[in-house]
Amino acid sequence: MKKTIYTFFVIALLSSCDKEFLEKQPLNAVTTENFYKTSDDAVRATNAAYKPLMYNGLGQFGLCYYGNYLAGDATSLGDAADWAQIENNNITSDNGAVRNTWNAAYQGILRANLVLEKVPAIQMDVNLKKRVLAEASFLRAVYYHYLILLFGDVPLITKPQTNPSDFLVARNSKEEVYQQIIKDLYSAEAGLPLTYPASDLGRATQGAAKAFLAKVYLYRKQWNEAASKAKEVIDSKVYSLFDRYFDNFELATENGKESIFEIQYASFLGGLGNATNNYDAPRGSGFTLDGGYGWSCPTKVFVNTFTTNDPRLGYTVFRDGDVFQGIPYSSSTSSTGYNSKKYVVGKGTNIGKTDDPKNYILMRYADLLLMYSEALNEAGKTAEAYTFINTVRARKDVNLALLSSGMTQTEMRTAIKKERTVELGMEGIRWFDLIRWGDAATYLKSIGKTNYKEGVSELLPIPQAERDINPKLTQNPGY
Repeated sequence: MKKTIYTFFVIALLSSCDKEFLEKQPLNAVTTENFYKTSDDAVRATNAAYKPLMYNGLGQFGLCYYGNYLAGDATSLGDAADWAQIENNNITSDNGAVRNTWNAAYQGILRANLVLEKVPAIQMDVNLKKRVLAEASFLRAVYYHYLILLFGDVPLITKPQTNPSDFLVARNSKEEVYQQIIKDLYSAEAGLPLTYPASDLGRATQGAAKAFLAKVYLYRKQWNEAASKAKEVIDSKVYSLFDRYFDNFELATENGKESIFEIQYASFLGGLGNATNNYDAPRGSGFTLDGGYGWSCPTKVFVNTFTTNDPRLGYTVFRDGDVFQGIPYSSSTSSTGYNSKKYVVGKGTNIGKTDDPKNYILMRYADLLLMYSEALNEAGKTAEAYTFINTVRARKDVNLALLSSGMTQTEMRTAIKKERTVELGMEGIRWFDLIRWGDAATYLKSIGKTNYKEGVSELLPIPQAERDINPKLTQNPGY
């Protein structure tokens, strides 16, 4: 089952402080000295390295909200001051959501580092050892990937910090961190399987490592390298598009043939569930057991990005006339007249008030196909880019007219940008695309987000609480 990797999170992961050196551990305590002994320990430690992806700041209340709010594609109802700051581009360095993101990512990095340091000495099956080390390398790369996108230069920590002085580290350049990300993803690619049996669905695969390499190269404008890695994923024939677009967002079809990597959630297992269902559901709609909070309201600007005949709008946005699980949707519940649909699963078996099992998708095949089209086009191979953007448009229940041949590179670039906006809408990707394209300042000002400051708003502030602990951390400009 897909939730298996969260069954064994009962592991104590240590952080050192002066007081701990003066205390003896109970003989039955789990420590780094007595834990990393068996293959089961190795697997459990690796499972623990996945968990921070779920935390506030990354999975729920994290990447998706950053990507939608900062891009002006969605707004909240203003209940949470931290997220109101973020969507209005007036973020302060004591913002709690921002600190949650920083902390979650570095917890994940610590846990991956522990696996990479401790597991090599364990006597265990060689192939299993190779896999868990590759999983840890993949996870460390993913955590650093999102840290770079959100914060820019960040401390590069590749070993567990064992002494108090180890915590006083300066920020490394993005380039240094990128080189480690690329190294880790190649290590992951070499050690991960193409697929898993049903009992291990949700773990990182070779395709996930290749797809994230393609994305990293795309962000670095290394077009040929990005195209090469994306093509390797396509040529593996492991992935394909669902005929039905919304199968990407149904509980019954999670980790399906279009999924490359998802953050796994499981409800009623003590803190392993997702709360996005209730927070995204229209406020007071009754769509969820707690009524719905309506935090994610797509903007009119975003809705107008879709052509009138694009069925993906109906899969992405609740509008007047929609009926969900027998309940009519009313635009009066939203500040914009719309609500986000993809991560609303409603009521049902094993779905609590703020505890649902819906996964959050970090990478799916349609994203990979569009990345491949973009890399080909930017490398001057516009004629080769048609096939892959048209494959996305020709999905059976989307079935839009194919792009006609003869487009210039600039015209194809514009088409790919729009296709990414509508295909991946409300999935938390838009902001990062705007930044890497260099479009953020012009676009956001054009839609009235006047608080955007060039040279400042591209990055989040380094949390002040972290700077208070570690004076070697410098602040991003403008904060």
